Amino acid sequence: MTTPAAAAVSRIWVRVFAVIQPTPEQYAVLTRMERISCRAGDVFSRRLPWLSLAVNRMWGMWVVRAFVGRRLVAHGIEHLRHVDRADRLLLVANHRSFFDFFVVVWMLWHRTRAPRRLLMPVRAPYFYSRPTGPLVNLAMSGFSMFPPLLRDEGRGRVFNSFSQARMVEEIARPGTIMGMHPEGTRNKGDDPYSFLPAKPGTGRIIRRAPGLTVVPVFVHGLTNDGWKELRLSWTRPSRYPIDIAYGEPIDFADLLALPDERDTHVRIVERCMKRIAELAEQQRARRARLSG
Repeated sequence: MTTPAAAAVSRIWVRVFAVIQPTPEQYAVLTRMERISCRAGDVFSRRLPWLSLAVNRMWGMWVVRAFVGRRLVAHGIEHLRHVDRADRLLLVANHRSFFDFFVVVWMLWHRTRAPRRLLMPVRAPYFYSRPTGPLVNLAMSGFSMFPPLLRDEGRGRVFNSFSQARMVEEIARPGTIMGMHPEGTRNKGDDPYSFLPAKPGTGRIIRRAPGLTVVPVFVHGLTNDGWKELRLSWTRPSRYPIDIAYGEPIDFADLLALPDERDTHVRIVERCMKRIAELAEQQRARRARLSG
C-alpha cells in the first residue's frame, strides 16, 4: 500500500522531474550551442521558475513601463476579469514586434489576476543558436522564451515534435500563461491589419490541451526600435498610442470533439485568426473615429 508520504513524493517527482525531454535522436539534430541553450531553458522551467518570475516582474515593472508604459491603451480587459492565478491561460496574438507579449502580459499582470508563470515558445535562430542568444533570453525573460522551435524544415521535423509535446505539458500546469503567435513568424508587411497564413501548430496545442482559456489579442503601434519607443513615450505618448485589444475567450467545444488530426488543428487556428482579425477591425474603426 502506498503511504501518504510516498504519494506526496511521487507528486513532487512528477511535477519537478518527470517532464518530456528530447530523445537522443532529437538532440542529435541540434548544434552544440542549441543543445546548451535548450538544456538551460529546461532547467529554468523545471527548477528555477521563481527566478524567471523575478526577471519578468523586473522587466515588466521597470523596462516596459519606462519604454512604453505611457502609451499603452488596453481594450477589452474586462474579458479577463474572471481569470485567476491558478488558471491555464493561452494568449494568441498577431506578431509584428519582438516585444508583443511583453506588453500584453505586463498589462494583464497590472490589471487582472492572470497567472504568473510565463512561457513564450520562440523560433530558435537567435535565442538558441547564437552565443549571445541565451544571455539575452535570460536577461529579457528569465528563459521564459522556451521551448525552442526550429525553422529549418528538415531538422524541425525531428525536433519540433518534442517542443510541441513539451508545450502541451507546460500549459497543463495550473497557474501558467503561454503566449503564441498563430502566424508562426513575424509579419514584416506595411499593413498592420493584414496577417500571414496561420500555421497549424497553435491549433495542435489547443486540441491536445483541453480546458485552456484561449484569449485572442491584437497589438497595434509597437515596433522593434526600443529607443524610438522610449523617445515617443516621453515626448508624444498620446499621438503614438500602442493599442492592446483583448477579446472574449474563444469557444472550441465543437472542434475539440473532432479527431486529433491536421484538419482539426487548421480549423482551430483559423478560428483564432478570425477572432484576432475581428479585434483588428474594431481597433481600426476606433482609431478612425478618434482621428475625426
